[in-house]
Amino acid sequence: MNRIILASHGGMSAGMKDTVEMILGELPNLYAVATTRDETESILETVRRLLAGFAPEDRVYILTDVLGGSVNNHMLMLLRERPDLTIICGMNICLAINLATSDGPVSEEELKEFIAQAREQIMNCTELVNEADMDEEDDL
Repeated sequence: MNRIILASHGGMSAGMKDTVEMILGELPNLYAVATTRDETESILETVRRLLAGFAPEDRVYILTDVLGGSVNNHMLMLLRERPDLTIICGMNICLAINLATSDGPVSEEELKEFIAQAREQIMNCTELVNEADMDEEDDL
């Protein structure tokens, strides 16, 4: 089974989980963890505890929020213990949905495509609308 852990600062991961499940329905393989100001357990220990509950054959994908941030750095530390993990920084809904709807392990080629699709979702919509308006004026 694919396991997807959304890891962020603050409430981003919980909000993303909520949004993905609003679109796809409840997902028992999607988890949200965060580092907060008042945490009683470090995010690293929280994820270690989650990982301990997964089956050895499970494929685990960890999506983090900020490259080089504390959450991303803590997740990268897990690679020493679990080199089979796939850690991706720059999580967004498109990426989470693609992973969550994959039936089995994702190939490297599929993963590259998922990341490319996630990047395509980032755009300046104001510029897009302004360009469309200019095209309409040119057609007149």
